[in-house]
Amino acid sequence: MNRRRPALLIVLLLPFIAVAAALPFLRNWPLLAAIEESTLDWRFALRGARVPDAPVVILAIDDRTVSANGGWPLPREVLAQAIDRMTASGAGVIALDLLFAESGETDQADLALAGSIRRSQRTVLPVALTFKDKRGEPQTAHEAMAAHTLTLVRRPGAPEIPGARGALPPVSVLAEAARGLGHVDVVLGEDGALRQIHPAVEYDGLIMPALPVSIARLLDDRRGRAFRLDLPGGLQVGGRHVAVGLGGRWTLNFYGPEGTFPTYSLQALLAGRLPSERLNGAVVWVGATATAIGDTFVTPFDRKLPGVEGLATATANLLADGFIVRNEWAALTDMLAVIVVGAATAAAARRPSALQVIAISPLPVAIWFAVTVLAFSHWGIWLNLTVPGLTGLATGSVIGAWDLALSDSQRRRLSAYIPGPVASALTSTDRPAFEGRTQPAAVLFVDMADFTAQSELAGLDATVSLLRRLHAMVEEVAAAHGGYVDSFSGDGAMLVFGVPNPSGTDASNALACAHALLSNARKLDLEVRVGVHWGELRVARFGGKRFRQITVAGDTVNLASRLVEAAKMHEARLAASDALVSRIEASGGSDPAAHLRKVPAVHIRGRRTPTDIWLKSG
Repeated sequence: MNRRRPALLIVLLLPFIAVAAALPFLRNWPLLAAIEESTLDWRFALRGARVPDAPVVILAIDDRTVSANGGWPLPREVLAQAIDRMTASGAGVIALDLLFAESGETDQADLALAGSIRRSQRTVLPVALTFKDKRGEPQTAHEAMAAHTLTLVRRPGAPEIPGARGALPPVSVLAEAARGLGHVDVVLGEDGALRQIHPAVEYDGLIMPALPVSIARLLDDRRGRAFRLDLPGGLQVGGRHVAVGLGGRWTLNFYGPEGTFPTYSLQALLAGRLPSERLNGAVVWVGATATAIGDTFVTPFDRKLPGVEGLATATANLLADGFIVRNEWAALTDMLAVIVVGAATAAAARRPSALQVIAISPLPVAIWFAVTVLAFSHWGIWLNLTVPGLTGLATGSVIGAWDLALSDSQRRRLSAYIPGPVASALTSTDRPAFEGRTQPAAVLFVDMADFTAQSELAGLDATVSLLRRLHAMVEEVAAAHGGYVDSFSGDGAMLVFGVPNPSGTDASNALACAHALLSNARKLDLEVRVGVHWGELRVARFGGKRFRQITVAGDTVNLASRLVEAAKMHEARLAASDALVSRIEASGGSDPAAHLRKVPAVHIRGRRTPTDIWLKSG
């Protein structure tokens, strides 16, 4: 038996192992990816906004700047003046989130801007890449792009970097003047929100870095360090390693809504109202935020984050704070979580009671949710919540539905042979919660009059038919009055009212049932006697190792049985205890004395003390 347990465990775990193996495909399925991205937004919200550690500043081309300088686009002479002022203020790197794919209004304007860029020795410019339509660029621009490419080391099994079909670099005079070029293409999630950025993109044999990478390289070039992209490892910036995530991408670690980075109007710089210390040593991003100008993105903190602030986020992540970690170790943890959460939910869903199932089965998913939030908030690790969570929820739902269907089927089968309340309890456990409990209840015994003589004359078939009619009638009448048949014994039966849930009407229900039994028996040409009593009793389990029965026991049961004899002794059809009648009167039920006559101090067989009883003769 013990040798078979590991094999059985593996069989039980196979569904979860299969889901875990399929996780690399499932997490990229659009629907699941969109759900997972939504949970990532929750984690950002739970973590809260943070202040960037990297010295990154934004100079916004806002409505005031556009209005003060003759509209959009800004004259290139104005941009040249702005670069000169940033250089004079000691900006560490100047990054323009502005495309210069076409020449300016005059050659002099382009030359003025190129001169400022060249003099600054710290300005980087963007290249827009296209992934659908092929679009070439002048040979001189291609050569300028080639001067700013990355060294790529790609090992077996590493993800492919995306390939662009076209490029929109700056015009040659500007590209040649810049200290760095880089792409500004970002990756949107399935929900359309800004999520990631590629460290590099391949175009026509060139490995073009992202513009934030060009910024980092420019800062490191001043220290004379090497610079290369190693896949699947990461970006080697001199002696520092910046790991890439799954798919060779960086997942942006957002800081907050618009304005989280120090942001100033470009017009304040042009007007000489921006203190130089605000820019000194900083990476300065220049981008459009004016109304209807420039791009915006949905992020976890903002529905319309300016594109320049998204690129500033990538820059700060790269230089100081780190991107969100979503690497192979996180993926392996996700796969393990699928198995553990699924198996733990399956084990929790097989608890003996419905209350325990409801309380315990959601715990594995809840614990995994807490783990993912903790890992994200404290270490910036993105663990997949959706697939392990849905695995747990699906497992609990399937097992719950199966158990419900199985329990209902078991209850129907059991209730044909044992009392209904006991059958319902035994579908989930062999020891019901009410077993062993002492409680008040009413007990009724019904017995067929002169059955011995009738069965002697009737024969076996007729006797069986007679008993079936009697039992069917008793069962129907008991159910109609809120009771159940605890047991049939030959020509008699024991009925119980108030187990497992006692109520104030149990006594009156039992007496009403007794009257109904007499009435229905006469319609079937049967004569029965009934004894009924109310009092304390014990719900108990009796039997040996192989056969057991849950029933009621105690003096209440014994007296109810003896009352049938008392009815026969007094030539009555119904005998009720004084305790039952008193209980009905105390609970405000209908007057029981209307159909009964009281007989005081009756000696009941086996009892020392005489008992008052109530009889009905007809």
